[in-house]
Amino acid sequence: MNKTEICFTEEELELLNKGLKYDINYKRKHWLSNLALEADSAITRLPSHEQEHVRHIVAHNLQKLYKQYSKKNSNSNGNGTKEIKIINQIKTKLEDAKAIVTKADKGNSVVIIKEDEYNNKIRTFISKNSFNLSNHDITNK
Repeated sequence: MNKTEICFTEEELELLNKGLKYDINYKRKHWLSNLALEADSAITRLPSHEQEHVRHIVAHNLQKLYKQYSKKNSNSNGNGTKEIKIINQIKTKLEDAKAIVTKADKGNSVVIIKEDEYNNKIRTFISKNSFNLSNHDITNK
C-alpha cells in the first residue's frame, strides 16, 4: 500500500510485493572465501587434537555450498544482482521523498508512508495508550 506520491516501476512493485521477509539470492563476490577464513579462525581456537577433524568437516560442507551456489547461479542468470539494483532504486526514491517501508498493522502487507506521518502515528499511539517513560534501565530486574 503506497500512501505517498512516489511512483514505482513494475519491477520495483513486484519486488516490494514479495514482502519484507523475502530473501534476495545474492552473495558478495568473495563470500565463500570469507566463510572459509572465518571458519579456520574459529577452528584454531579448538583443542589441537580436534582441529584436523573439524577442518575436514568444514571443507566438506564448503564444497557442498560451492556446488549448490554454482548450480543455482547458472540457472538464475544474475537475478540477485538485478534485485540489488532494484532495491537501490527503491531506496533512492524513499530517501528523496523522506518515506519509509514498514509492515502493515494487520496481515502480511507492506506500507510505504512518509516518515513524518509515521512518527506522528507513533506519538499518537503512545499518548493514547498512557505509556509511562522510565528514567532508569529496568532490564536488570
